[in-house]
Amino acid sequence: MDDQVEEIFRQVSDRISVEEFEARVNEKVSLMGGLCDPLTAAMLVAHELGAGEILTKIKDIRPESGAVTFTGRVVHISEVREFSRSDGSIGRVASLTVGDETGMIKVTLWDDATDLVVSGDIRVDQCLKVRGFPRLGRSGTEISIGRGCSIQEIDSDIKVRVEPLKIAEIRPDMGEISIIARVIDPGKAKEFTRKDGSKGFVRSMLLGDDTGSINITLWNDHALIDASEGDVLEVINCSSRERYGFIELQTSRYTVIRKSSSEIKYSERFTPIADLRVGEICNIAGYLTGIGELREFQRDDGTKGYVTSINVTDETGRVRVSLWGDLYRLLENADLGCRVEIMGGQVKNGWNGELEVSCGWRSRITFAPPG
Repeated sequence: MDDQVEEIFRQVSDRISVEEFEARVNEKVSLMGGLCDPLTAAMLVAHELGAGEILTKIKDIRPESGAVTFTGRVVHISEVREFSRSDGSIGRVASLTVGDETGMIKVTLWDDATDLVVSGDIRVDQCLKVRGFPRLGRSGTEISIGRGCSIQEIDSDIKVRVEPLKIAEIRPDMGEISIIARVIDPGKAKEFTRKDGSKGFVRSMLLGDDTGSINITLWNDHALIDASEGDVLEVINCSSRERYGFIELQTSRYTVIRKSSSEIKYSERFTPIADLRVGEICNIAGYLTGIGELREFQRDDGTKGYVTSINVTDETGRVRVSLWGDLYRLLENADLGCRVEIMGGQVKNGWNGELEVSCGWRSRITFAPPG
């Protein structure tokens, strides 16, 4: 039972056992021939059991969730801002940051809904029940409040999560993310030219904690931060997205990055080769047991590319690993039998029907003598 289904079960746990609830959810999924996912089936079962409004935890709200109802405590309120629409009319917008014990989310109020801010009916530290529509905004998933939506004060003692997220807890399209992590690869700032001719900077940095690692893209002033391998950074108010199968963090002008004195242990989690599954992004470790030939090919844009392959073996099995681009250069100092660690490979179906791991520019590969 995943976290979202388990949360729905908790709302009806006084009426049904967990075994019966799971059985009814599975039955409903089966009867609907795959047209109903477990989360929707769980909601239907809860409704049949007489459950009232199903509340969603903030961490489970996604852009594709449809209308959601959740509760949270107001952490921050923006000023009301006026803007001109394309038809010449004037609109108003304000935003709230609302949190629960699982995370925080931005709630955007449009037009008449902003009266709640002007009148003072919405206040910092107030607990609210919100019904609105999730969408993907510039800083991750946010809630839009307009027609058909509602906000009401509730008498509740909602605890807002104040500790930063662990990297393993980060999912795509989250906003209001804060983490404390160690710099694994500081990267380098690169200058670029915007459409208006002005200059900007961008930098990709790899951060890690005791649950894994994640790339963060730093823009402009953030890209110029003085950070080296081993430094610990506190990153406040960034967002996440999925790109090429990887989850990564993005900064904005509202992001704060500062060095921290916290003790952060970093460790990668490696998947046994026998447990690899198609489509997942994986970390594997083992020994180099084969090296293929280097092949040159021509890309669609006419440039040359390179690919080679190696075999990696651990105590559970062996897998073929494709190395694209300049990754073949890492083999210059690698010998058969040396230790291999691969971070950020993508599991695919190979030509012969066997699984293989594909590594590109986002992958990190290290070779070390057996020890």
